[in-house]
Amino acid sequence: MAANTIRIGDVEIMSLLDAAATPPRHALFPNQTPEDWEPHKEYIGPDGKSIDLAISSFLVRSGGKTILVDTGIGAKDRPYFPNGRLPEAIVDAGVALAEIDVVMATHIHLDHVGWHTTALGDGFVPTFPMATHVFNRAEFEYWTAPDVARAEAHVKDCVLPLIDVAEISLVDGEHKLTDEVTLLPTPGHSPSHVSVAILSAGEAGVIIGDVCHHPAQVTDLWTTVFDMNPALARESREKLLQRIEDERMTVIAGHFAHPGFGRIVRIEGKRYWRAGL
Repeated sequence: MAANTIRIGDVEIMSLLDAAATPPRHALFPNQTPEDWEPHKEYIGPDGKSIDLAISSFLVRSGGKTILVDTGIGAKDRPYFPNGRLPEAIVDAGVALAEIDVVMATHIHLDHVGWHTTALGDGFVPTFPMATHVFNRAEFEYWTAPDVARAEAHVKDCVLPLIDVAEISLVDGEHKLTDEVTLLPTPGHSPSHVSVAILSAGEAGVIIGDVCHHPAQVTDLWTTVFDMNPALARESREKLLQRIEDERMTVIAGHFAHPGFGRIVRIEGKRYWRAGL
């Protein structure tokens, strides 16, 4: 099996890198001091300032369905982000775009819905025209409300063009995409952020979305500048990390170093990220 692919029970998960960035650490964690970073210095780049940030999506095969979780940054010339290559990565993996049955977003931030659409002429069309596009209902309603949508370029070019063109499914709570794949509410980073729990044949894993952007958050629960409700985001982070420990879940993290597969371990009473399985 390829290094970017794992199995959890009968479910196959393939990690696909859309893009990568090396932002200054303070851009993501403005409240953290150099002393805070000292226990995590192995993650700091040679310049003493930057950290690595992957933008990965996940192709999940379960119950006869091919599900794409998050679609990266896209190719829309966003400030501070390189354009992504997710469609090429999917094809390189031997999967046709038309094979994807479900496209679901953990939340509607620009680096998670970027390839929901592709530019065509003066407008945008669905990148995955045969897929059902799944969103948490409250998340979708928040971002597509007129006052919000007008102010957010990624909503105008990644989400609104789907309406009346693509099949959209708005779901609530712990919605099952298949018998083995369930959406798990983890709000705070965005109004109704969800993670994706995978429970199959006695094994368990979870695609964490933006519950954590960086391995340091596994240990110290730091909030990021992008957490819309920092207190709730921290609460969701703690709850999910505790569940991961209790159920010995494989962690699938889209912003950790690609492919983002790993586990949580306890050392001297503290949680740490351990890449690999």
